[in-house]
Amino acid sequence: MELVTSFESGGSKPFGDVFTRKMELPAMAVGILGLGYFEYWRMYPALRETVRQDLDRIVARLQKELPGVRTVYPGMVDTLDRAGEAGDQFAAEQVSAVIVVAGTYLPDFITLEALNRIPGEPELILFNTQNGADLSPDDQYVDTMRNSSLIAISQLTGSLRKMKREYQVVVGDSCDPEAYRKIRAHVEALRAVRQLRHSTFGLIGHVFRGMYDLEFDRARVRGFLGPEILALRPDFLVECWEEVPQEETAAAADALLKRFPCRDVDLDDIRRSCRIGLAMRRLCRKFDLDGLCFLGQHYLEKITGAPARMGASMLLEEDHIPVCCEGDIGGLVMMTLLQNFTGSAPFQAEWGQFDLKNNALFLLGHGIGAPALAGENGEVVLTHSPEEWGFKGSGLNYELILKPGTVTMGHFLNTGDSWRLLVSRGESLGFPRLNCSELHAMVKVQSPVREYLTRVLEKGAAHHLIVAHGDVVEELLHAARRMRIESFFIE
Repeated sequence: MELVTSFESGGSKPFGDVFTRKMELPAMAVGILGLGYFEYWRMYPALRETVRQDLDRIVARLQKELPGVRTVYPGMVDTLDRAGEAGDQFAAEQVSAVIVVAGTYLPDFITLEALNRIPGEPELILFNTQNGADLSPDDQYVDTMRNSSLIAISQLTGSLRKMKREYQVVVGDSCDPEAYRKIRAHVEALRAVRQLRHSTFGLIGHVFRGMYDLEFDRARVRGFLGPEILALRPDFLVECWEEVPQEETAAAADALLKRFPCRDVDLDDIRRSCRIGLAMRRLCRKFDLDGLCFLGQHYLEKITGAPARMGASMLLEEDHIPVCCEGDIGGLVMMTLLQNFTGSAPFQAEWGQFDLKNNALFLLGHGIGAPALAGENGEVVLTHSPEEWGFKGSGLNYELILKPGTVTMGHFLNTGDSWRLLVSRGESLGFPRLNCSELHAMVKVQSPVREYLTRVLEKGAAHHLIVAHGDVVEELLHAARRMRIESFFIE
């Protein structure tokens, strides 16, 4: 019989308190409830097939807009029997959300029959739609019935409010791309929060001494933000670090040297930092981690003789595992969400300065970000670490500035009994790269920059900020609602 131990014993699998194998999360199921009214079919026999085709086209568009999601469409629901069958199918398929699409008016008691058969009250997205964006002067009564979704949806909202049941609303015609984008944002937020609740983040060390803004309660992280926090002794990483073969370290260092120009570092500096990255990879695989958070200063630097931030950047770029430093678990959750929503590696930054000429924020990095943030490899330089915290040699870091484009910025702040999300939108400018041996960005904001910062500081914020290219503000706000936390949006 195989002996099972705790992961804290420092041994090898199987562990009794960590998953023995990586648990693959199945695709999320979303139900589509398409509605029509049986009474209309006897009045206008051709309308039934027309509405069925209308719903089929909307369902096909939704399926196209929701890749990676398993859609469940039981066909048009037009009677109480069909509602019961659809609800039972949604329950059997364990749908996490239901998109309600009314092809005509339908009394709410029939719609509610389907919804009430699904346990757990899944997310409800009410899609108020119609055929065409405008009314035609040639429309007859049958055409108004074909476009009577608003009657059905408004009646349904009244009943749901009376029942104190939450729902989300999207309004647009059946060909409106913005409406489908909004539905996708709802579903993507739901999927990302679901993934966080099945994630395990490793924590090496603790929050940096005196950074009370980053302190957290693991129970409240689990209860609101979602992931399990696994506290890992530093010797776990050291064991992995000692196991890294020299030839693997040399190959990783050579690969970096071939990609980027180099300044103020030598080969030993590069190899030491690469070795930590390879050790981090081994650690994540050993414990099946979905994210990693560490304390570097006077901690890992002292133990390994090299700064850990380049290793963290390697893990972020090559393994797509989010990594944050200084014990910043809130930042790690934000990094995970931004990576999920944008499909690209985010950047861990700190609030820097304001720039009145460009109405912009200068954001100074904390050494963790992928080279793709800068665009072409020629915009990235391998250079020394700008801060010395007990390592040997010059250290290693990327020097880059974020490429131009829309960005989303945000962070989570532990507010004691819960969390709060700060989220913002900006425009990364084509500003000259500073000779600062660090990742950095110049981000223009919409509000006057001094007013922007006044609002942020009056509200209270962590001194870290996570940034990613792309506009996913809506997805983040939906995620905060699913997490049951307050959100603060500033533009």
